Amino acid sequence: MLRLLLFFWFFAITCSYGQIAHGGSPLPFSSTRSVPIGFFEEMPGFDIEEQLRLDSLEFGSLRTSNRFAYKFITDFTPTNSGINYTLADGTKVWRVGIYSPGARSLNLLFTEYELPEGARLFLYDAEQHQVRGAFNSQNNSEQGILPVSPIAGERIIVEYQEPAHASFHARLRIGEVNHAYRDLPRLAEPASEPYYSVSCIPALVCSVAEGDPYAEIGKSVVELIIDGMYYCTGSLVNNTLQDGTPYLLTASHCLNRNFSLRNPDYEEIAGRIVAFFNYESPTCTSTMRGTEEMSLASAYCRAIYERTDLALLEFQDMPPVYYRPFYAGWNATETHTAPYVSIQHPQGTTKRFSLTNYIERRDVQIAEQTFDPNSFWYVPAWETGCTAPGSSGSPLFDADHRIVGVLTGGNSSCTSPSDDFYYALVAAWSPSDEPDQQLRYWLASNDGKVTVCNGLNPYGESSAIRLSHILDNGWQEDIETARDANDHLLFGLNETSATEYAEQYTLPTPAVLYGCYIVTPAISGRTYPEVEICVYSGNERPETLLATQRFSPIIQYIDNDTLTAGKKSLTRAQEHFVAFDEPLSVSGNLFVSYRINNENTSFCAYNIPQGKTTANSAWIHADDAWLPATQHPSSSFATSLFIDPVLAYSDERVTPNESPLVSDLRLISEPHTHTLHLVLPLDAYPTEFTLHSMRGEQIDRQTLSNEQATFSYPQLSAGIYIVSLQINGERKSQKVIFY
Repeated sequence: MLRLLLFFWFFAITCSYGQIAHGGSPLPFSSTRSVPIGFFEEMPGFDIEEQLRLDSLEFGSLRTSNRFAYKFITDFTPTNSGINYTLADGTKVWRVGIYSPGARSLNLLFTEYELPEGARLFLYDAEQHQVRGAFNSQNNSEQGILPVSPIAGERIIVEYQEPAHASFHARLRIGEVNHAYRDLPRLAEPASEPYYSVSCIPALVCSVAEGDPYAEIGKSVVELIIDGMYYCTGSLVNNTLQDGTPYLLTASHCLNRNFSLRNPDYEEIAGRIVAFFNYESPTCTSTMRGTEEMSLASAYCRAIYERTDLALLEFQDMPPVYYRPFYAGWNATETHTAPYVSIQHPQGTTKRFSLTNYIERRDVQIAEQTFDPNSFWYVPAWETGCTAPGSSGSPLFDADHRIVGVLTGGNSSCTSPSDDFYYALVAAWSPSDEPDQQLRYWLASNDGKVTVCNGLNPYGESSAIRLSHILDNGWQEDIETARDANDHLLFGLNETSATEYAEQYTLPTPAVLYGCYIVTPAISGRTYPEVEICVYSGNERPETLLATQRFSPIIQYIDNDTLTAGKKSLTRAQEHFVAFDEPLSVSGNLFVSYRINNENTSFCAYNIPQGKTTANSAWIHADDAWLPATQHPSSSFATSLFIDPVLAYSDERVTPNESPLVSDLRLISEPHTHTLHLVLPLDAYPTEFTLHSMRGEQIDRQTLSNEQATFSYPQLSAGIYIVSLQINGERKSQKVIFY
């Protein structure tokens, strides 16, 4: 009997947001310092050595594990814990602290979560260096729960703000506290230990040398954190309606702990999933940590079929436009061609890929689960890379960049890159007549006869792009931190008066700016860096300040085997994403800068070495004037800084008018009054109506029980929005524009 190693792994979360946050800040730091006795709820002690002993017993079993956290079941609400008070404007505030001695990090699950409009929820550490939120009524879900990603350290503060005239009092209950008691696996990157076992799997960015063939489909692959303790890989998948439904394909053993849970509540487990987008290294030869600022939480369970390891979920929200998502195509037949590529997050590391030229159909037998015969694609050998724990649920693409299988497990490693098994989409297509046990019902419309589907960019011509002088020119492997003759950073604090550095882009048409990437080297300082990201317009140089956004990376690191956070949060080379609280309208010359506001910060972005280019796009602010880098007071040369804006060019081709979503269904928009009129076909109600912004934020959700309905949104800003209708089990979507 073949012993199949299921590539599922217990994992420590080091993400920045567990779900879409909506901007804003908690109350001032000073008001969090003085709190009465009893403000912090202290978790009881537990036997860490016994937990480590149990972990070691599991390590060699089929369920290869690396549990990192101890779960406390709690019951903290505004009525039984913390402090409550009212501000001068009538805003009601609830604050509670949670203290678990010795915790490397803490993450919470709100087992009850329903907020009225206008209310806001934040989570943060005592210094407010790590802030989650604001979460608000747009984060309400049918499950009524909210998973929130971790805060480093042994203390966490929850702050809830409710307006004076809220329509109802919030339902809030902290039902779980997870105490991390071991070093977090992802924090070891990019060191060779303990991840020598994935060193042979190239980073996805390494495919750029071959023309970047996997850039588009790579955006469909996400890292999954399940139940606050485990991780796998998954992929967004398209459907034949091409309607942008955010389906997520992964493996069922990721949700049932390698088949050890019998009859689990898959809907509840799906609601506890956090997915990370674009966690990729920006460099190939020496990988570094990717951005962790892009994530979604909570999904609906659509189909589970354990006899093929199938799991199909649906995110509650569309990924925001600045995530730049892609919905992968698929091939649910036995006919496809090599080469085959597996895109994955092995060991919780940044996105990587493996290649093979041959697969074949086979049976799989394991003690934990009986699989249907002939349900798997077998990879006898990898030409490039392999797979590893954490790769479970990752897609296998054919030469046409369509998914043909999903990783269940295997025995491959860098020393023996062979013997992996992917459940075949053709086997999971319709193994049962029940809709919740097959793919066909969800991914193929009408009669389900279509078995091949191409991928989809859900935002189409309104999609966001990443501008990068460095990536676009293939210079990412040459980046450096230039220094002057006295070994001071040329683009950081030095002997000149410069405290701000900008990168220039010239836009061909007006655009909407959502945020920017910034790639920084390992930086240390005695105090937390006080840095702002600034946006300017100008004719020939930065002139008009359009917006500022605090640079607040939420990064954890290991120092002498101890998890530390806050003071040295930039001690590893890494990529960050800074999202602006509000998207900005920009045009012409765009300048994105970082401004250093304290003298003890050794901060900079990577730059292109001297002599690499003659076209300068970098600027410095010295002696109250902006100068191009070619006039740098210490060392002048043409260069570019690794600051990459993410924006969407204005789409003037979107026209507001009467649009047929389906036969006999009409959506009529009044763009100047921000009003929508909907006429439903007979017998098509009840229908679920939702309105999303292009950032993926849910603005409205209603169940319609009449043939006609009118919706007015005078408070919304001008822009493009997405109307979705769930009619008779099918989703229809349409873009509308408000002026």
